[in-house]
Amino acid sequence: MKRSLNILLMVTFVLTLFVPLTGVHIHKLASVLFLLLCLVHTGLYWRKMDARRGVVLALIFVSFLTGAFGLIFDKTPMILAMHKVISIAVVFFLAIHIFVFTSKICPRSRKKINSQRDMWIFVR
Repeated sequence: MKRSLNILLMVTFVLTLFVPLTGVHIHKLASVLFLLLCLVHTGLYWRKMDARRGVVLALIFVSFLTGAFGLIFDKTPMILAMHKVISIAVVFFLAIHIFVFTSKICPRSRKKINSQRDMWIFVR
């Protein structure tokens, strides 16, 4: 269940990012689904929730709200500019979140030094 939720989160996130390719209507639908899936994801992992993850969730909400207000107040370009800046920040924070999550699941293997001779080769 959690794996399929994470895959759905990734698919809706990618569809949300591909606005020039998919169009505004697909962007709107994908962003609503992404927001709902983020809430479900937060509900499943609520014990691991800390302040940093709370900030990421708050930025997702703010990005969604500025996008919605940008649609309502289309004569005010400042709201859409804020939406773009906040959305770029969300992309960076979600990339960090995904990197930390996958590094806990699949840790990188470190090269082990077997002998004294290998240690001298490794140091040089």
